[in-house]
Amino acid sequence: MTSAELLDRAGPGASGEPPRGLWHHRDFRRLWAGQTVSLLGSRVTELALPVTAIVLLDAGPAQLGLLNSAQYLPVLCVTLFAGVLADRVRRRPLLIAANLGRAAILTAVPLLAWLGGLGVWALCAVAFATGVLTALFDVAYQAYVPSLVAKERLVEGNSKLQASRSVAETAGQGLGGTLIQVLTAPVAILVDCLGYLFSAAMLLRIRTPEEPPARAEGTRPSVRREIVAGLRMTLNSRLLRVIMVHASLYNLLWDVVLVVFPLYGIRVLHLGPAGLGVIIAAGSIGAFGGALSAGRLGERLGTGRAMVFGMLVASAATLLLPLAPGSGSTTGQVLLGAGYVLNGFGIAVFNIHSITLRQATVPPELIGRVSATFRFLTWAVIPLGGLLGGLLAAAAGPRTALALTAGGLTAAALAFLCSRSAMRS
Repeated sequence: MTSAELLDRAGPGASGEPPRGLWHHRDFRRLWAGQTVSLLGSRVTELALPVTAIVLLDAGPAQLGLLNSAQYLPVLCVTLFAGVLADRVRRRPLLIAANLGRAAILTAVPLLAWLGGLGVWALCAVAFATGVLTALFDVAYQAYVPSLVAKERLVEGNSKLQASRSVAETAGQGLGGTLIQVLTAPVAILVDCLGYLFSAAMLLRIRTPEEPPARAEGTRPSVRREIVAGLRMTLNSRLLRVIMVHASLYNLLWDVVLVVFPLYGIRVLHLGPAGLGVIIAAGSIGAFGGALSAGRLGERLGTGRAMVFGMLVASAATLLLPLAPGSGSTTGQVLLGAGYVLNGFGIAVFNIHSITLRQATVPPELIGRVSATFRFLTWAVIPLGGLLGGLLAAAAGPRTALALTAGGLTAAALAFLCSRSAMRS
């Protein structure tokens, strides 16, 4: 089945925007602006929460690990339920409520710090609660875009949204560090609150009507049956199943890289924290380039081939990392930077076309649950990657661990290339 046939099956877009592009789509600009600002604020909080724990509460490694787990645990706990909710109600009010809820919850950190009642467990509770609403927002967000953007503009819309995410990844940490130094970490979190309020205000100004969710006649199915329906829809589609399996494998092995690379950079290559940060930030620059290029690649190669191309580039780029010579050489830094730039570029192209394909082909009444299934299954393997990375680095050393992981990523990408299902679109 061709990419055009897949897109035709999705039905017409709900918004009916003119063919001039999304720059002229007022409601999409509001969605885009709100999401860009809230993403920047979120990056501030990602840094401010652990800094608050370290500076104000003298937290140790175990407590920081607990705080990190509290941020990501909601993905496993509530994502599938979030998919059911996103398919049962209109999504825009759900997005607004999630933003307002996150803003309200995060105000507890500066308030408790001011009152002298802030503790590690309180920070964990805040991280978990905001994580629950973030999981709900992310699922509903991907399901909402097709009701705002016509199917022929989905790649463009997802590319612009991915570009904002890439800018936030690059600029957000720097902004967060500056704000924390000037305002203190708890007060800097208020910037994130303002970002969520701005996003909610932008969503409130959207005027494109959203169709109400389809309601089955008779008794509504149970939550469990609706979750199973989303799982079945995803797993019964060979194309969606192949994409999901490979995305899960990529996440597993990429988390090995995330765990091993700091050890490799500091202890083997002697980069130092600043140099390590610059190299890692290069991935966000590459992702920005990938977001800008995804639409043109899709036009030339087709959705499926562009997706496979992105994964090949992202995976093969990791082969450059273990090749870097030590002692802070310029050649080593160039190889590392190129590896991260190309990886960011490729994974952005893959993600944009993977999301677009789901949005264009999955029935509207199921897209929330299918998105939730993807998110749940592709993220569930990430903790295993961290464990595997630690074991590999301890057994074989950081450089060998990276080489083995890069080889695994590249082999998996080649298998994806050979998959007739992935190439069919």
